[in-house]
Amino acid sequence: MQSVSKHLRGSFVGVSALAASEFEVSNFERFGYPSWFMYAVGIAQLLGAVSLWVQGYVAYGELFLAALMAGGVASHLGAGDPVVMAAPALGLLALLCGLAFVRRGELPSLRV
Repeated sequence: MQSVSKHLRGSFVGVSALAASEFEVSNFERFGYPSWFMYAVGIAQLLGAVSLWVQGYVAYGELFLAALMAGGVASHLGAGDPVVMAAPALGLLALLCGLAFVRRGELPSLRV
């Protein structure tokens, strides 16, 4: 059940950006991003959510979505928002990093 809600939440966030909800539009404008960037982020979120369903790509999707959440945290803090505004993205960032850590066996080892 937790897995399903995680996938649905990721899909909803992407759909929210793609639907150009008033909240998303005002945030992206406030952050100083062009309007096309909101759609690019929405598509990226949907791709990340889809990758959570594809066996062998779950860890990649978690890391990809974590990177998007890091961008969200940086955007909020860069705009001078209080930390509480960035808290949802920060919480998802921590959760996604933890899940990716658990699934680190799916990632190729980087040997230098």
